[in-house]
Amino acid sequence: MKRVLTFVLGVIIGQWLVFGAAASPAEYHLRAQRAMEARDYLEAMQLWSQASALQPSEPSFHYYRGVALVRLGLKLSAIDSFQMALLLEPTPKLARMVLQEIARLNQPGTLTTQETTVPLEHGLGVWIARVVLNDSRTGRFLVDTGSSVTVISPTLAADLGINGGLDGTPVELQTLGGRTAGSPAIVGSLRVGDLELRDAPVVLHDPGPGLDGILGNTFLSRYQVTVDADRRQLHLRPLVRD
Repeated sequence: MKRVLTFVLGVIIGQWLVFGAAASPAEYHLRAQRAMEARDYLEAMQLWSQASALQPSEPSFHYYRGVALVRLGLKLSAIDSFQMALLLEPTPKLARMVLQEIARLNQPGTLTTQETTVPLEHGLGVWIARVVLNDSRTGRFLVDTGSSVTVISPTLAADLGINGGLDGTPVELQTLGGRTAGSPAIVGSLRVGDLELRDAPVVLHDPGPGLDGILGNTFLSRYQVTVDADRRQLHLRPLVRD
């Protein structure tokens, strides 16, 4: 356990070298709280990651980072963050809060356990799946395991009443077409077949002609992705951790 803790803290300290020390941990914490209030969970998670990098021994930063990860739908990563908070000997009150979060995430049905198969369209060398947003609109999304985030077109976002990040800060993303940037936003519900991600982080950007979006790793990274080219089907199976 000590070796694991040393490794994780080493990674966090390494992140500090990348982020730099432009602000104090307390300042990052306050900015993260404001981001949570604005429902910008991706920004909040990143800010608490920076706070943790500057002060890796502070359990509350790991706890709040875990809370943001839950809102992003990354429940397994959230559990890792909560467990890190417990390793750092939190106060009794914070320890109870952490244990409550872990218990809630471990309840049957909280983590996605089912798998799904959906039909695919094929065109111009890419695969396209139908994605349902906010239980009201179905869009044509390019399936792209090389995209770091999920992208939706500004037109579709406007139809759904989805606004970009309040501070207007662009998010850099990597897709099959290369690196680009767009405005961060949150979609209330994103569903592929029987699998759903609530409060899903997305980036508003033009996905290309004839497309409503790009289904990227903010959704796909939670699953084993298999494309059956013969049957033109997409199989998604939850990843299993040891």
